[in-house]
Amino acid sequence: MQCPKCNWQNPASHTHCFSCHAPLPAPAAPREPRAANVPVIPGIWPRLTASVVDAATMIAAMFAFSWAASLSYETLRGQPAPLPLSLAAGLIGLLLPALMDAWGSGSPGKRLFKQRVVARNGQSPGLLRSLWRHLLKFPLNLALPGVFHHIQQAIFGDRALHNWAAGTYVVSSQADPRRVQAALAQARPISGAGKFLLFTAGAVVLLLAGFVLAALTLGPRDADSPLAADVRRLDRVSQPVRMLAENHYRSTGKFAATLQALGVTRESLASSGFSDLELNPVNGVLRFTIAAPAGIDDTFPLAGKHLVYLPELRAERKGGGIRRWQCGSDDIAPNDRPYNCRHAAGAAAH
Repeated sequence: MQCPKCNWQNPASHTHCFSCHAPLPAPAAPREPRAANVPVIPGIWPRLTASVVDAATMIAAMFAFSWAASLSYETLRGQPAPLPLSLAAGLIGLLLPALMDAWGSGSPGKRLFKQRVVARNGQSPGLLRSLWRHLLKFPLNLALPGVFHHIQQAIFGDRALHNWAAGTYVVSSQADPRRVQAALAQARPISGAGKFLLFTAGAVVLLLAGFVLAALTLGPRDADSPLAADVRRLDRVSQPVRMLAENHYRSTGKFAATLQALGVTRESLASSGFSDLELNPVNGVLRFTIAAPAGIDDTFPLAGKHLVYLPELRAERKGGGIRRWQCGSDDIAPNDRPYNCRHAAGAAAH
């Protein structure tokens, strides 16, 4: 210890300076690390507040990602973005907190309130574990607010069902790692009632997911356009002609250039609701001209419009041939077409 009067270096056990005999200051008591005073497992209210922040972030990200994907698609392609693209972009926003827990320093709520999600070894939970935890946590708590929280707290304690099912724990990011390991080792096991609740919760999640998918896929997507039903009908009646085109390509290895080569007559086209059919022998595009139904004449909105089909070829190693047809149009508005006929095939007709 250095003497404050003469700067002589003294042993730590001396109370007076060896050189000038001046009294030495008492050694400072060792300070307890701050991490030792931090609870390893945060209380329910800090964790609940962090979850609220995560939920707000998740909702904002869903709308932002979906809007950005739709805007980018419309800018690049010049037509409305397909529904699966918007849903996929929104799904990334939905899973954003889970992705940040798995790959980053934690979700926004966890980072704001000095928390982190860990596995039993004290490390990051990984992608699959984090996604499973996230999908159990938010749907169940949003579907049964309050009631579900009290039920799961009575069985699982502060750890909650989603953490038990995923094998994860919410701990303080400021706690001593050794204390974290000791606390995780002492976590209480879950009873048989808890396991039963887990399976019940899984069934509820699957049920809710089924309802959401059904609402998104089976809803009245074309109710705003009465013409979409007519386009859907014409799409069905054009299928025999497309099958003839497939057979011709399979047998000759080339696309048909004329109606005669295809085996189609103008009378058969007229009976199907079309007045003409253009064939492109280079790329195989079929361009149907829609005719007005008998008795309606030119007042039919789709009269003179076109349905365009672009063939998608199968790889040679898989047998070759035409795999499917991409349906579109170069003069029918996208909103007047069913979803399966909104491909940009119309550009290939020119």
